[in-house]
Amino acid sequence: MKLKKIASLMLAGVMAVSMLTACGNNGADDKGEGEGETSNASSYSTELRAAMVGDAMRNVTAVADAKLDAALQSAVDKYFTITDFTTIGGALQTGLVDQLDTAIGKDLVKAMDAKTNIGNDLNNKNTKTTVVVKLYAVEASTGDIYALEKVADEIEGKIAALKDKSAEDGGSKYDYDYTIAASIVTKPVTSSLVQGVETGVKYIAVAVTQNVTKIV
Repeated sequence: MKLKKIASLMLAGVMAVSMLTACGNNGADDKGEGEGETSNASSYSTELRAAMVGDAMRNVTAVADAKLDAALQSAVDKYFTITDFTTIGGALQTGLVDQLDTAIGKDLVKAMDAKTNIGNDLNNKNTKTTVVVKLYAVEASTGDIYALEKVADEIEGKIAALKDKSAEDGGSKYDYDYTIAASIVTKPVTSSLVQGVETGVKYIAVAVTQNVTKIV
């Protein structure tokens, strides 16, 4: 009997430790990546859309875009230089910097086979699916969500004005719907002035796709 009682007590102890360990692990998992950070590529798109209001939010559906992710990573890997950082370093301290007209931006546009102007290129005369990409940069330490909010401020006026039907010109008629995707790549730069201090550039790419359906 004594042996059975001791065995029972030992088993209860093991179970209690296991439960405490599980609770500890759950607590760690709940912490995520910290306030102001997103966890994966698909959530970048969701957060970008969520940062918009009114018609801008209603006009687009957030989607993950593996092609955009790969194109941005490839462009940064191929073309980022320290000169890129020193050229725009001052501007990064004050906010969002348009990077479409750079080697990285041009390579991104080419890889995505895309246009570059949301208002002009996603018009109500299009008869085939059209993609527009935008590229912005912020200082590397900027939180992902804050950076996406800044991008939303930049583009939501054009997004809100997108049309859902083609122009009435007497010819074929088309319906339009839109998706939006976002991708982020951060390129760290170690300071040459203060040992151990890292800064750098956070690139935010956006792809807005106009899907076209012929109805007449």
